[in-house]
Formats: sequence, structure tokens, C-alpha cells
Amino acid sequence: MQKLSLILFLLGLFVTGLLGTETRLLFFWPGCALIGLAGLIAVLRWKLRVSFQPSDWCLLTVLGLAGYVGWRAWVSPVEVYAREDGAILLACFVAYLMTVTAASHPKWRLGIVCVLLVLVAGNLTAGWLNFLGRWDFHLVPGFVRSFAPGRIGGFFNNPNHLAAFLSFAAFLSTGVMLFARIHIASRLLLGFGILSMLAGTALTISRAAMLGFAVGGGVFVLLTLWTVWRTKRPLFKWLLLGGGVIVALTGAVLYKVNEESMLTRQLATPLGEDMRTHIWRAALAQHAESPWIGAGSRMFYEGGITHRDPETPAQTGDSLFAHNEYLQTLADYGWTGLALVVLVVFAHLMNGIRFLRWFAAEKFPATGMLGSNSLALTLGSIAALVATLVHAAFEFHGHVAAIAILGAIVLGLLANPGVESDVFKSRRIWGLRFLMKIVMLAASAAMIGGAAIFGMADGYAAIAQVQNKRGETEKALGNLARAVEIDPRNAALAYQHGLALMESIKPGMTEEKYRRTVDASVTELTRATLLNPHNYLHQLALADALDAAGKTDAAMGAIQRALTLAPLYEEPRMSLGMHYHRLGKFEEAEFAYLWAGQAKALNHAGTTNWLDNYRQLLRHTAILAERERAARNAAQSR
Repeated sequence: MQKLSLILFLLGLFVTGLLGTETRLLFFWPGCALIGLAGLIAVLRWKLRVSFQPSDWCLLTVLGLAGYVGWRAWVSPVEVYAREDGAILLACFVAYLMTVTAASHPKWRLGIVCVLLVLVAGNLTAGWLNFLGRWDFHLVPGFVRSFAPGRIGGFFNNPNHLAAFLSFAAFLSTGVMLFARIHIASRLLLGFGILSMLAGTALTISRAAMLGFAVGGGVFVLLTLWTVWRTKRPLFKWLLLGGGVIVALTGAVLYKVNEESMLTRQLATPLGEDMRTHIWRAALAQHAESPWIGAGSRMFYEGGITHRDPETPAQTGDSLFAHNEYLQTLADYGWTGLALVVLVVFAHLMNGIRFLRWFAAEKFPATGMLGSNSLALTLGSIAALVATLVHAAFEFHGHVAAIAILGAIVLGLLANPGVESDVFKSRRIWGLRFLMKIVMLAASAAMIGGAAIFGMADGYAAIAQVQNKRGETEKALGNLARAVEIDPRNAALAYQHGLALMESIKPGMTEEKYRRTVDASVTELTRATLLNPHNYLHQLALADALDAAGKTDAAMGAIQRALTLAPLYEEPRMSLGMHYHRLGKFEEAEFAYLWAGQAKALNHAGTTNWLDNYRQLLRHTAILAERERAARNAAQSR
């Protein structure tokens, strides 16, 4: 059963690497189910064959962080968004424990690297298709990659996330190439693969990833030199010279190849004018409301709108993430969450360094061999972890399932690097491992159940989205109704269903059917606002439905709530003008439209804006004035 669980784990990692490449959960559910099934089989086996003993201190820090994040996700004010953090948390926890226990043997750990290499090949192939002009390439038919052309993304929507994935794979592969016990042909093949990963990272034009690569590479070189100095000192000077030449040549070639692209991006978005600074101010503003425990999991989805920086250019779109994992953690989980993250990272880095000290002090003198799979993976894991920590100061790749799980695996490699010593042996904590098994059982079962229920609902909603694009409105409504029935606590699905009902209203519809459709829409949109009272678009959609139902006072209340949630935005001000326009209060409508024109956050170009509605108001009032003048002239002529 242990072998079966490991096979399912590797398969789940592969499927997640193919599909779990976005922040939404839609395409992550298949990989989530496979990893959950692997964890369930492993924990039911109960007594697993573990090649080496893990560090209980590392396990304790991870359990503490998982418990805290799980609690904050459970009580989050935005349940439907918090599920994303919750699902990724469960998958990371199971992947971490699988790496620490069932996959503790170097053979299976090299299997993980092999899966990563296959995924790297697939991503670089997809990146090649991007480079040929298919910038919207997506593995799933009917869906497209939405990121702007010009930067390759592979299977990932965001090129920065592809760069983060390649960074993990490159450092693990470098460790294996230099220190693992593999054939020379495999080393040469890995060397070619690493160069390809570096080239792929350069083509993503991700400045933060390149900075992370540089820092992680520096850490890898320093640790490698320290290891060689402590073990085979005669090789030190040659390694120092050869490594320096290779690093310099590789860096020069990559810089020259990518110089034009980087210069173009720098001219388009200079570092000093990066939009991230405005987003970071919004994250800090949200953090100030609840500094110790944060606003709740994924609350920045809404907090980024409510706390939008007034100095942000008006045409800049909404940011769902803080583009800085540390500020995002502060905003959503507070100082407590950030402290637990730092504790986890520190414990695992120290355990990896402890392994290097043990290897130099005990393992190498006993065997006289520098080649070691465990040494290779430990060096690669430390460098990969440092690289992604640097990258995380500018990105949000920790919220992407494929990368988050890969990060959990790296932590698992460091929690149990393969120490075989009584002197360096970690102290056991009573009851901890039993508790970890119980939590892993619950997490695995929750992943399978979540994939079955929420995954099915998300699937119906995605099919409805495709059908809407094709103009198949009735079919789309049917699938949305099924999705809502399966997942009644999903505010986003209730909102989509309510909007679809309103959009299904046609001019020739009977009065009875019109009323029935409007009432159904009001019911769904009211439910959406109750499930997520922090989304201003839900409130505005409800206001439109209430106006259609003749409940104008309730509609005004919804608009007022939207104005509070999005104080700088054009859309709620414009909705206020439309509401007054419908009521025939033209002066109030004019004031609201002109107020909308002064908003600090304007609607996207090509969408309905305040000026369009203001012009419509002027035309309407002109027609009414003309009719009134004609009626007055007719009365006078009689």
C-alpha cells in the first residue's frame, strides 16, 4: 500500500503541475483528489517504512502554521475565497508529510525530481508555442490564457509563476547533477535541462525571479564550496575557478540574449513606477485594521478594493493579491501568521544546515564519498527555498497550487534530509507524530470530499461560462442552477446565477415570467450578498434587480453599501446615477454621474462608463423637454 500511495502522490503532483497552475481551484481539483487519495492510503497503512527520522521541531512548526491558517480560513469573512487557501493548505500539508515519511527514501525523492523534469519539458514546449504567437495557449479546450502577450507562461497563466516553478526545478536539478549518484550521461542531460530552465526563466522576463535566481545561486555556490572545503579540500580551488567561470559565462550569455526584452520592459514599467507600491499600501492599510490576526484568509480580494491607494492611476485594474507574500500574510493573517511562517522557514533551513554539518563531520569521513542523493537534494532545496523567498517579496506564487505544493515538498526534504547519527539526532516530541497522522487523515479526506463536491460545482459553472460565450443562454442557466444546488454556500456562484437570470430577461417576455425571473434573481443576489457582504459588485447587481422589482428603497441601501465598500470607484457612483435616472430624479442623477467622473478608479476602457450614461441622461431629458414643449404648444393652439 505504501508503494501505491507513492505512485498516486507522484501522479497527483504531475496532474497538479499540468493543471493547478492558476490561483483559482477549477483545474486543481483533479490533482487535489489524487494527492488526497495518496495521503489517505498512506495514513491508513499507519506504520510506514521511513528511511530516516524527520525533525520533530520542523513537524511541530508546520503543524502550528497549518492549524493557524486552517482556523483563519474556517472563520474568514469571505468563505468562498478562503476555500482557495484552505484547499492549497491541505494539499501542501499532505504533500509535506508524504515527502517526510513515505517518500523519505532517495529513490522516491529522485522520482519527484523526474516528475518535475517532465513538467519542465512540457512547460518549455508550451512556452515555445507562446513564443510562436500562441500567447493564449491553454491545455484545456475552450479556455485561454488571459495574460498579455510578450512573455511566455507555459502551462501557467502568469509568466512570473512559470519562473518560480523553473527556479525550484533548476536548483533541485543542479544539486542532483553535481552530487547525486547518477550516470555521466544523466549529468550531461541534466546540465542541458538546467540551461533550458535558465533560458525559459529569461523569456518570462520576470525581474523578481531573476533576482531570486541570483540570490539562490549565490547560496548554492557558498554551501557547495563550504561542503567541498570540509570534505575534499584539494578540489576546492579548481571548483572555485571552474564554477566562477561557468557562472560568469552563463550569466553573460543569458543577459545578452535577454537584454532587449528586459530593456523594453524596464522602459514600459520602470522599477520606480511599479504598480506594486500602490498595492502594498493597500495591503498595509488592511493590515492596520487587524494587525495581530489579520482580516481573514483571502480577504485582500475585497480589501484591495476598499483600501485602494488614492494615488493609483485611475485606469489601473484591481489587484486580487498584494504582489508580496509577506504583506499578503500580514493583511490576511496578521503578525501571528507571519511569525509562524518565519518560524517554519527558520526551522527547516537550520535542519538542512544541520544535515550538511553532519555529512561533513560523520558521513564523509566514514565513506570517503562526496556523491550522495541526500546531499544533492538538501543543497538544491536550501537554494530553491532561498530563491523563492526572495521572489516572494514581489509576487504571489505561493497562492498557486502547483508552486505551493512544490514548496511544501522542498520543506519536506529539509525536514527529513537523511541524517543517520545519534549525535545529530533530533529530539522526539511525545504524541506529535500520532497527532500528525490524525491531521493527515482528516486533511486527505477533506481534499477528496472537496474535490468531489466543490470541484463538480466549479465544473458546471465553467461549462456555463463556455456556453454563455457561445450564446447558449438556456443551457448555461441550467448548469449554473446545478452548480448552485451542489454548492449552496458559494457566493460567487450565487452572484453568477443571479446575473444570468437578469440577463435572460427579453423584451417580449410575459409579465408573469418577467416577475418570476426578477424575483429569482433578487433571491440569488441577496444570498450572494449575505454569503459575501464585502463584495461591492454583488451589492450593485442586487440594486439593479431590486430596481427591476420595484423595491427602490432597498436598491438604494445596496448602492450605499457598495459606495462604502468601494469608495474610490466609478462603478457604484455610476449605479447611483442610474438609480436616480430610473426614478426620474434627473438633477440627482446628473450630480451622481459627474461625481462618478471624478472617481480615482475608473471603469476599464471599452466598458460602460459614467460619460455614456450621462449622455443618455441628457438625451432623455431633451426628449422629455421636447415633448413637454410640443404638448404646451398644442394646448395653446387649441
